[in-house]
Formats: sequence, C-alpha cells, structure tokens
Amino acid sequence: MRQGDSDATERLVLPEGERHVLRVFALNLPAADLTRLRGNADLLAALLGVEALDPSGVEVFDLADLAGLGLAAYLVEGNGAAEAQIAADHDRLDALTGAVMILHSAAFGGRATRLHPDPRLRLIGTYGEDLSPVRFEPLPDAAARGLLPQGRPVTTDMRRAARITAVLLFLAAIALFLLLGR
Repeated sequence: MRQGDSDATERLVLPEGERHVLRVFALNLPAADLTRLRGNADLLAALLGVEALDPSGVEVFDLADLAGLGLAAYLVEGNGAAEAQIAADHDRLDALTGAVMILHSAAFGGRATRLHPDPRLRLIGTYGEDLSPVRFEPLPDAAARGLLPQGRPVTTDMRRAARITAVLLFLAAIALFLLLGR
C-alpha cells in the first residue's frame, strides 16, 4: 500500500467523539440520484457503507449551484471550515465539477465509525472547522453606541380598550347609584 493510500484509509475512520470535521467527496451519480439522496438516511448510509447516520449532517448538491461562489468559499463561509486548511486545496476545490457530498462528523453523533464508501464516491479532502472565538468589531458610528432610552412601556390597544371599558363601567355604576339613590 502506498503512503497516500494509507492516509486516505485513515481519513475514512471517524474516531469516537469526533466533532467539527468536514469530509468532501466527489460524487459520480446522475442528477436524479442526487435528488433521491438528499435527506434520505438509508440511501446516504448505504452510499457511505455505514449502518446509520443523521442525514442532517450530510449535504449533497451539484457544484453548479455554487456559481459565483465556489466550493472553497462555501466550505469556509457556509460550513465554517478553517480558512488555512482550505487555502492549501483552494484551486483544486474550485476546479471540481459535478456533484459533491459534504459529510459533517456530526452525522454520526460522536460514534466511532469506519466509512466504506461506494466506488462512485471519491474523497477530496478532510477539513477541520474554524473554532476560533467570534470577534465583534466596534460599531463604526458614535451614534450607534450607548443604551436606548427607556421610556414608558408601550400600551397595547387591548390594554387601552380594557382601561376605557373599566372607566365607563365605573361611571355607569356611579350614575346608576345616583339614580337609584334618589
């Protein structure tokens, strides 16, 4: 077995507790099969050679759907892949055509899993998600800083109607008391 073959085989084993890892596969399937695959746990599991998976952790689509964006940018911006890892394969990812499958490790719920993919799948790459903390930039305009003024609570129409009704009933009760009291 060549060194590259060993690496590819190791990348098809998901260790117990694996999280935040994406595997990208090229798919050699007709368009009609792509439609049937989306969200179908049994078909996806059979294609990957596993007993079960959560289909919400698998994306299947034609790369033509990413026109103007490209797969590399989609992995970074749409899936949170680490930009440094994608940069090494950027040109190769964007040169792909046809259908792809993005397999999130979350599809296996942290269970150790060995993939036995159908020959129509070809592993393109394995990428970690960017786990750096989210940074918030300061707001650009001084007018956008500070707290909103705390005014009186907004009175809803229902509340206003209830208050008016209560006042009218009170006035009617007083008028009735005055009429009957004479």
